[in-house]
Amino acid sequence: MLRVASLIDFFQQGYVYTASFAEDDDLLSQWRGYGAGGGVCLGFVVSDLQRVAERAGFRLVKCIYEQSQKTPLDDERVEEFANQIVTRYQQLACAFKDPSFREECEWRIISKFVPRDHQSVRVRGTATMLVPYFEVDLDLGNDREGRTNLGFETVIAVPSLQKERILQAASIATRHLSVEASRPSDIPYRSL
Repeated sequence: MLRVASLIDFFQQGYVYTASFAEDDDLLSQWRGYGAGGGVCLGFVVSDLQRVAERAGFRLVKCIYEQSQKTPLDDERVEEFANQIVTRYQQLACAFKDPSFREECEWRIISKFVPRDHQSVRVRGTATMLVPYFEVDLDLGNDREGRTNLGFETVIAVPSLQKERILQAASIATRHLSVEASRPSDIPYRSL
């Protein structure tokens, strides 16, 4: 029991970090929830994303929406990873989402436990608070043309009256990157 108490104390000294990715690259609910009327969707190559995750000590996992799938999977993980139960449970819990979000078909890169004072932990501001995040190096080297490969190959502009300007800015921002295509969202702009 003392070991469990010390593990709990240890894990209160840091966080588990996630980065989320949707299977659908042009989903209205995603544009409404993210992008704030401007911005782009980056279309990552799954194998490159897996490499980035592994290099940073993260795991790429598919989110689980159905309650019936969560409990048996959770039980299997407890048995399989008895020595790492707290770490694995934290990662698994980060993949559980409410069924009402299932249309997102989301995947996440999830870290192991990271102490708050880790050198890659940074802080960003939101409208209401400061949020810690883990900085991950996306650089996968250069492609055949000498452009930097950051693991994504497409850029999709948010539905907006300014979509042409957004695409122009994205083109400038990605001119030295191995981006194959940029395009506007197929979703008509009304008001997100």
